[in-house]
Amino acid sequence: MTAPVVAILDRNLKADQPALSKAQHIAAAAGAPLQIIVNAYSSAMVRAVGIDAERQQAARQQISKAWHKRATALLGEDAGEILVLWEKDSMDGLRKAILAQAPSLVVVHTSDDSALRRHLFTPRDWQLIRKAPCPVLCVHNREWNATPRILAALDPGTGEASDDRLSVRVLEGARQQAALLGAQLTACHVLDEMDEGLIMVAGEAIPDYTGSMEKVRAYHRDNFFQFGAAQGLDQDQLVTLNGPIAHSLSSYCDKEDVDLLVLGTVHRNLPERLLLGSTAESVITRANADVLVIKPDDFQSPWRDNDDDQ
Repeated sequence: MTAPVVAILDRNLKADQPALSKAQHIAAAAGAPLQIIVNAYSSAMVRAVGIDAERQQAARQQISKAWHKRATALLGEDAGEILVLWEKDSMDGLRKAILAQAPSLVVVHTSDDSALRRHLFTPRDWQLIRKAPCPVLCVHNREWNATPRILAALDPGTGEASDDRLSVRVLEGARQQAALLGAQLTACHVLDEMDEGLIMVAGEAIPDYTGSMEKVRAYHRDNFFQFGAAQGLDQDQLVTLNGPIAHSLSSYCDKEDVDLLVLGTVHRNLPERLLLGSTAESVITRANADVLVIKPDDFQSPWRDNDDDQ
């Protein structure tokens, strides 16, 4: 059976729920089941109802019914299984539900309704990004272009085999989404440039291209193009960017109207860091496109150990 796509709903009953609409699109294209999760627990309602167990149960049933009605209306003619949680510990409830569903993808809405297309991550979102056992898609309210534009951010050719494996995995994830969405795919590598003075000081520690930033660029550009060619990408699908990684990716996404930025993470205790020479926070929070976070193939979710640091 195909693993489901999970959409986590915003807890505002009247919200537009962009995570659901985009999860619907992907699930339909993939022929995958769609699972919808929302935690309906309301501490304010619990306080208002009081300690009477029957009143609490009746209120809970009415809230659950309202969520089922809302989700059904948003689904339209599409099928989807709706799971309404009632968990005071919202993160633990999500953890258990996601592990039980074993999804291929989790989709979550991570921005507000302002004109600024920036992700505003909650602790819940970071837990999903860092610990969920599957890729996590963080979405804005904005709809995708008719032909979506996907950018895969890669960092191959560093001399570390694990780097290349993760870049291959990120590219595979980007290609999968491009096929499902009928999207245009571009792959990029960002060279976070070293200060020219530091290159001079380093001397022979930087072989073959000491003293010339242009040689550094050429070295990494050639490695990236070789990697792209080996992965079957045309040269017009390959882009190199220079400068601070978060700013470079954000600016490129703005300029090219990118709909989906695909990145990889590596698990090095907590917090995990993107394999792009920058913390996850500095890259993802500045991204003005939807962001798909891919885990390495040897990723072990700490959720499975039910660790204390949830």
